[in-house]
Amino acid sequence: MSNISIFNQELPDFLRGSQGLNDLTKSLAGNGSGNKRISIRGGVFRKIVGGEEVGKLTTREMNVVIVNARKSVSRVFYTGKYNADEIVPPTCWSNDGDVPDPTVAEKQGANCATCPQNIAGSGDNTSRACRYQRRVAVVLEGDASGDVYQLTLPSKSIFGKGEGNLHPFESYTKYIAGNGFNIDQIITQVSMDLDSDTAKLLFSPVRHINKEEWEVVKEAGQSLAAKNAITMTVAQSDGVVKKPLALAGKPLEDESFEPIAVKPKAKPVEVEDAEIVEPVKRATKKADSVAAAPKADLASVISAWSDA
Repeated sequence: MSNISIFNQELPDFLRGSQGLNDLTKSLAGNGSGNKRISIRGGVFRKIVGGEEVGKLTTREMNVVIVNARKSVSRVFYTGKYNADEIVPPTCWSNDGDVPDPTVAEKQGANCATCPQNIAGSGDNTSRACRYQRRVAVVLEGDASGDVYQLTLPSKSIFGKGEGNLHPFESYTKYIAGNGFNIDQIITQVSMDLDSDTAKLLFSPVRHINKEEWEVVKEAGQSLAAKNAITMTVAQSDGVVKKPLALAGKPLEDESFEPIAVKPKAKPVEVEDAEIVEPVKRATKKADSVAAAPKADLASVISAWSDA
């Protein structure tokens, strides 16, 4: 047997045009599977990889390129009350917002429109227990690797009217299209609305991407990770296997999703407009805070993410 390693051999001419790992190799190796996401727990942008927090921002805004998004608004329902020490998947969910996903074991109804969890009052006060959400795939500004992150938007971040350059997601997409631009060719700033008593993100355009960024964005938008980011549940991508708590009544409430210095924890949360409750696996080390950096400096934008 030859002792010459294949990895030391020169790549054949016809293979030299291919750059990097393809989707097949990534999927088999466990990469590009949509297990990277941005959480907004506690009013802070946090990088979550494989269920572990690996970094966070001290600022209330981040710059991204939107490379993919779920075309329809999804729905998610949790049984029981939120417990920070329990990691649970949703009880029922719908990717298209019309019928439960085929993989759901405990479907709450035949379709979302007539589901008992979609009735006013099924949640706290007059809210609905089943919540709206929308999954978006983003690449962070200045990240030359093109890593794709899932960003899950709660209902307040999806619906509503914009003002000036600041818009909820649906209004923002119409705003960009109305001005004749493509959303994946724009650096978008995602910011937290500090005037809202529940999690709410606003979107605004910053600038056009440059040629180098466009090459990264094109590849990221066509990747397996971008496709998975808008279809996989948080529980699936984090490998959560624990069954939901078999409790009747109100949906999960995650008090940690309330922005800092707002209403007391004892005050009921308007579930319909609350942040989607993500299963949270606490990091073993606390992420160090860093100072905010100028938006125009791409390298400093990336370094603003502190390591866990």
